Amino acid sequence: MLTVTLARWFLALVLLGWSWLWIGLPALGMLLGVKAAPTIALSQERQDAPVTITGSRTSWGACYRESVGAITHVHLAGSPSEIGWGLGRLAGDRITALEGDLVGVFTERVPWFPLRHLLLGLVNANNRTLAAHYRSDELTEIAASTAAHGRFFDAYRAMGPSWSRGLQYHALHDISQYLIDSPLVQPIAVGCTAVALGPSRVALGPDRTGGHWLVGRLFDFEGGARFDLDKIVYTVAPDRGHRFVHVCWAGMSGAVTGLNDAGLWVSINAAATDARVFVGRPVVLAVREILQHADGIDAALDILKNTPVFVSDAVLLVSAREGRAVVAEKGPGGFGVRDMADDRLIVTNHFIAPTWSADRANADRLAHGTTAKRWARVEELLAGRSFDLPALATLLRDRRGPAGKELGFGHRGTINAWIGCHLAVCDVTAGVVWVSEPRHGLGAMRAFTVDGPVDLPPIPADPELERCAQDLPRWLAACAQLKTLLSGGLDETERPEAETLVATILRLNPEHFESQWLAGLVTRDPGERRRWLEAALAAPPAYPADAERIRKALGELP
Repeated sequence: MLTVTLARWFLALVLLGWSWLWIGLPALGMLLGVKAAPTIALSQERQDAPVTITGSRTSWGACYRESVGAITHVHLAGSPSEIGWGLGRLAGDRITALEGDLVGVFTERVPWFPLRHLLLGLVNANNRTLAAHYRSDELTEIAASTAAHGRFFDAYRAMGPSWSRGLQYHALHDISQYLIDSPLVQPIAVGCTAVALGPSRVALGPDRTGGHWLVGRLFDFEGGARFDLDKIVYTVAPDRGHRFVHVCWAGMSGAVTGLNDAGLWVSINAAATDARVFVGRPVVLAVREILQHADGIDAALDILKNTPVFVSDAVLLVSAREGRAVVAEKGPGGFGVRDMADDRLIVTNHFIAPTWSADRANADRLAHGTTAKRWARVEELLAGRSFDLPALATLLRDRRGPAGKELGFGHRGTINAWIGCHLAVCDVTAGVVWVSEPRHGLGAMRAFTVDGPVDLPPIPADPELERCAQDLPRWLAACAQLKTLLSGGLDETERPEAETLVATILRLNPEHFESQWLAGLVTRDPGERRRWLEAALAAPPAYPADAERIRKALGELP
């Protein structure tokens, strides 16, 4: 009897502990993450004011939204409260759609609900002090934007207050990067590339960029299709500081790519270093601070030096007025600066300054990621050439390997793996930024200044835009179905379906190593399997980890 009683008590304690781990602890974390929003300095009358629609423009006060080709342009002006309310009121529908994509990606990556609940609780608990790393004007702006969004558009109230979610979303780049930097996530899946060119590298042409400073960047972020399809070009006229233009997503008060009216360009590329902290100032807010308050590179560097970040980023700074371009390599444990050499400056996803020479995480990124491959391809394309803006866009759209080898589309070892959220090229001297329409940097590129869209001819769309829109999703879906079949052990009843899928991926993307690899795994003929796997290995694979898995499969053949 005593044994039965003890067993029941033990079982009860186990169930109680299990319940606390999966329900109570995450709930406590979410409660710790909920903070009171600051006061919004807008009268109730202003908050209640409806939007007005005139032609293709939707306005609230001095803020408005309009379409420029397939790009949404949002102009924001005034105090932090006015800018924030205008953002939430005018782009609230896009914020909701974007949040839906994020929830979908999160559910796909973490399909088990209790684990999602636990992770959200832990993230909220970890970020309970996140607001302390925001400036007061930033908190006010975000409070206003989330209040407007929450009042008129919020479909995800069950996940927490709009204000608390808004604070977390501003650390999205950092949190996702923190997961990428984790040794638990393989392979290292980042792919941003940027290039700055000084006057001797710039070609004379009809766009009159001879003697000018040019810069371009491809920003990759796989948080959902809306980050690409619903990108927004913001022009911001704050009541204090510089006016600026930047390319980002809905609901973002921070920035990742932009230019201010002092002629200062700033953009960020993710990196990895040994030092790790769990919370800090989101780098997108440091970029916004630079755009609004820095009039030159030294001022921008001072802001970065004094920013307590919690992940590592390479920050590209270009000032045509100063005739200077640098990369600030900022991590939680150090700071380095790399100057332009030979009128060119390349940025991928690793650090080069001496500060990081002994950093193991940076070395690991070089050895096991794609950053070195993309850097080498940029070097190859820059050699002996001068560039205008269309040529710079073409460089950042390149999807070939060394010496122009065809690798198939979607190859992570190429500059443009067709995963990008936005492509932007800029004549920094003229103060004009061209931003790509969807998809993945291949669409026509529209011109903007800090004041809004400019009536200049667009840079044409890439010839492969239609292929990207049609064949990429089909290939990805077929690959995913094949992997699902193979993961369960392919039986004879499933073989006809698998062979049909192999025919599909080889028709759509025959040169890609993954198409060849999957074809080799499906075939029953050992000789044919060897030929396909050897072809995949020679393709080559994007990551060393993939190459090692293919070698292992070859080693298992008779």
